[in-house]
Amino acid sequence: MLSSHSTTKWLSLFTLLILLLLICDILLTIRKEYLFERKLNTLYITPDDFTAAGPSYKQALLDAGRDSFDFDFPSTAHHSNSIPPLIHYIWYDNLYPPPPQNSKRTIPSNAPELCEKYNPTFTIKIWNETEVLQLLHTDYPWFLRTYTNYAEGVQRVDAAKYFILLKHGGIYADHDISCRKGLTPLLDFAAWFPRASPLGINNDLMSARKGHPLMEMMVESLEGRDRSLVFPWLTIFWSTGPRFATDVLHEYLDGRGALRIADGYKEAEINAGIVRRGDPDSISILPASMYSEELQFFGHRPGGTWYGWDVALIRWVGGHWYVLLIRGLVVAMVACLVTMRQGWARLFRGLSSLRAKILMMKRKQDDERVVFDLSK
Repeated sequence: MLSSHSTTKWLSLFTLLILLLLICDILLTIRKEYLFERKLNTLYITPDDFTAAGPSYKQALLDAGRDSFDFDFPSTAHHSNSIPPLIHYIWYDNLYPPPPQNSKRTIPSNAPELCEKYNPTFTIKIWNETEVLQLLHTDYPWFLRTYTNYAEGVQRVDAAKYFILLKHGGIYADHDISCRKGLTPLLDFAAWFPRASPLGINNDLMSARKGHPLMEMMVESLEGRDRSLVFPWLTIFWSTGPRFATDVLHEYLDGRGALRIADGYKEAEINAGIVRRGDPDSISILPASMYSEELQFFGHRPGGTWYGWDVALIRWVGGHWYVLLIRGLVVAMVACLVTMRQGWARLFRGLSSLRAKILMMKRKQDDERVVFDLSK
């Protein structure tokens, strides 16, 4: 029979083993995210990708910086593997404030007009909720129940983005994102997403060819992420927003990597992003330099119409995850030590006492049985 001290010692070792396994799991998760972030960095669109216009466009782009400039970029003949010249906006009247009085705009933002100014050959489409419902009813009726049951209106807008791009292709932009340059150079890709800071991708601006398998994966993943995470902002972020898009892209890139290797591509070429061009199912990443900084194709206006009181907390956690991780591990270790020396000791003293009582009762029953047998 093990003593209480010996039992507590073994339990302490077991608890430490569980803690070590937990730490290893966290480290493996961090490593997996790190490798994913590195892969995203290899998929950046750069000025060197705009080869259709030759070196003159690249130089004009670098010289212009954030400013607009006049350059007749040759229109790429649209084919099934490229992004069509469509720019989609979504505006739900019951979700956003109405346009200013005496305004010809259908939405308060002038983003559609700016995109039309720099892209006169593009089609600008502003979707309302009735049109989105019609799209779902006609082509994706299986999703109507989930769509109508979303607790937050922004979840419906987010979900609509993925269905619109899957069905029609083109460029989607939130109403606080407008064009600052002609977007023709960005059409010669199968799909692209803007880089988020500090991790992952954003879904306030994205683009894909019609029927891209990543967009298909996204619409098929929406039902499985339809869960409430208590905080409204966190629920949106995870169920339909940037975290959702990032997670699905992570899964997609892992699957595509395996497929490409099976098809004969060299792994080094995959990691370097070399097979991106010409691959109809590939993904490209729009870097910050083209999304919101020095080469800015798009301008950003103050947004965040769906932010709640929980935004500050969640954003702080996102920016200080490493601090919370370290502190959490320290707290867990201290709690384990305290528990091992106090709680577990008391628990097993009680269990030992209970075991002794059970053994005593068993002996008493055995003695009674012996007496009964002798009486026969």
